[in-house]
Amino acid sequence: MHFRQLLGPSALALGLWAGTLGLAPAYAAERPAVVLLNAEPVSLDPMFTQSDAHTILSIHEGLFRLDNEGKVVPAVAESIENVDALNWIIRIRKGLHFHNGEPINADAVVFTFDRAKKLHAAGRGDLTFALGALKYERVEKVDEHTVRMVMSQPDPIITAHLVNPEISILPPKYYTENPPEKVVFAPVGAGGYKFVSYRAGEGLVLKAFDKYRLGKPPVDDVIVKAVPEVATRISELKAGSADLIAGVPADLKKNLESTPGVKVVVAPSYRRLFIAIKQGRHPALADVRVRQAMNHAINCEEIAASLLGGMAKCRIDLINAPYNNPDLKPFAYDPAKAKQLLDEAGWVVSGRDGIRSKNGVRLALEMDTTNGSYLMDKEIAQVAADYWREVGIEIKDLRVIDSAISAQMRARQGAGYRDLMNSSSGPDYTCQGDLLLVQKDSGSNRMSWTDEKFEQLFKAFTQEFDQSKWQKMCHEAEAYAGQQAPVVWLFTEPNIYGVSNRLDFQARPDGRLYLNLVLKGLK
Repeated sequence: MHFRQLLGPSALALGLWAGTLGLAPAYAAERPAVVLLNAEPVSLDPMFTQSDAHTILSIHEGLFRLDNEGKVVPAVAESIENVDALNWIIRIRKGLHFHNGEPINADAVVFTFDRAKKLHAAGRGDLTFALGALKYERVEKVDEHTVRMVMSQPDPIITAHLVNPEISILPPKYYTENPPEKVVFAPVGAGGYKFVSYRAGEGLVLKAFDKYRLGKPPVDDVIVKAVPEVATRISELKAGSADLIAGVPADLKKNLESTPGVKVVVAPSYRRLFIAIKQGRHPALADVRVRQAMNHAINCEEIAASLLGGMAKCRIDLINAPYNNPDLKPFAYDPAKAKQLLDEAGWVVSGRDGIRSKNGVRLALEMDTTNGSYLMDKEIAQVAADYWREVGIEIKDLRVIDSAISAQMRARQGAGYRDLMNSSSGPDYTCQGDLLLVQKDSGSNRMSWTDEKFEQLFKAFTQEFDQSKWQKMCHEAEAYAGQQAPVVWLFTEPNIYGVSNRLDFQARPDGRLYLNLVLKGLK
């Protein structure tokens, strides 16, 4: 494996930054906090993006949300009551308002869920995951601050599904009177920060909302800018022109720690990294033995050690702690076993180049990866291709695609994916929710993988209200899906942030930068 060559770009970048290493940035507490992300937002309308949770839940607010410890807590909602298997009563906090002064009440909640239903039915927006998880028939007004949510099937973990950013509560008047092309980048919400302006290349300007339900956020002004290249993000942090960056490469962590005026924050992560295996394209990928062979062929431990500094633990990363089975073993690195499985599946070496074939079809696959959407994503793809070639699987085309293109394909449940795609999935904070990664109807299942036995296990589990049965049902579904290898399992991504010393920052385990919760103040 050519890990030394793969690490070359970071080392080169260090040389470019040498002039800034000895400089302590001069800070002024009164200037805005500057946050650098890797891509421009797809949309600031929550129903049209799954890729911009950082900004969506800084501007918007849902009925429930996740706090900084990953617990589901009421937000716009005050309480929820289970009436029967299909009916829930949700009470809304009184006295809350949107940024434009419209009241937050039952009408706003009904409008929001009606809008989501209509958009999804029309094939518009990015609601496949949210409405695949939250299967409701309708939301009805009971009184000014109470609604009834009627489900199409039982949902014991409804509050976990109500935290999804896509179903943030919206002001009816504003979103009815203004066309979609206006509201897409001129949002009005109920979150901790008000929208001021946005221009691609210049940034998103936000202002603390003084009537936010938790009180005015401690940092008054924030600018969120897109800087695709990690080298540039780090350079700006070192120069003092940025206060927070995410996705610091492991090989640059020590260097950044030695920079005056900068600190590095390493936090636990629940973001699962894997390589999606798309069904319906290459015939080999429908065979579980081939998918298992692809898992056995990769030395995940070496990748984690060499590319991620040993900060990632290889596992079947389908379910996050504490619900996962810690005794479930990942696929061991075993090239001999991989070759045996491929032979058993009928894919045998037939030519001098060592690539396998069956019935005249070569085991040659096409793969896509982003560059910088996840830690070392492009480099992981390159190393994986080398490992697979050693067992007779060819990556005939490894293509680097833009993060925005990847987001569009993810929004369409993987439409446009080729045979393999470097991918990830955030946490749902429940076992039932994490299993949506491989459930056939879920917006998270972009592999088009479906399995009848798993669907039976999933349906029984997700409709079971007796919590004493959940752990056993969770582990059974996890073990079965894990061994079916619908993806190439890797690890959870470590969260590594670069932070200016003037910023008080608290990381979250889901890796999301909800600015009103993670920015604690400026010094």
